[in-house]
Amino acid sequence: MAVKDTGAVIAERDEPSLQGEAEAQRAAPAVMDVLAEKEAWRKDMPGSPVKDIRSAISLNDRALFIRSLFRGDPMLFSNTVTRINIMESLDEVLACLRDEFPEWNMDSDVVYRFMMAVRRKIR
Repeated sequence: MAVKDTGAVIAERDEPSLQGEAEAQRAAPAVMDVLAEKEAWRKDMPGSPVKDIRSAISLNDRALFIRSLFRGDPMLFSNTVTRINIMESLDEVLACLRDEFPEWNMDSDVVYRFMMAVRRKIR
């Protein structure tokens, strides 16, 4: 009888462990899902093309970008947009932004919105 009791205890201990592992697997995102979310602005379609990035940025977004991305400096925002407007490729824009603003999280919602405006100019 003691053997049966020990077996029941061992079985009870194993079951929660398996349940915990199954729950952890369901909670953990798949590698492909994580990769698909990185820099979503690269694959999402921007709006209609524009000749100047400023026309693709609303007043509210401009204030958000200046405060969140351009260190609260409207001149830095303006100068950066002017430089981007004359660039010809997205790779050129990214190199410039990564050099000038290494602190940017390229997966953040604010950067997403800014890059979608940039992509309306540079496709």
